[in-house]
Amino acid sequence: MKDLNELNLEIEIIKKDIQIIKNNHLYHIEKDMRDVKVEVFRFKYVVYGAIIVLALLSDKADKVFDLL
Repeated sequence: MKDLNELNLEIEIIKKDIQIIKNNHLYHIEKDMRDVKVEVFRFKYVVYGAIIVLALLSDKADKVFDLL
């Protein structure tokens, strides 16, 4: 009976360790995705800004705006 209790205790410890590892891994994935979203947001607005600047500097701005 003692061996069975020790085995159950070990199983519970392993379950807790797996839960901790899983939660920690999910936290890092969430943090990385947040960083990716911020970078995409920045890139998008840099590109939009560049398009607007090029359109304003162009002598044929109407044609550039038609492309958009």
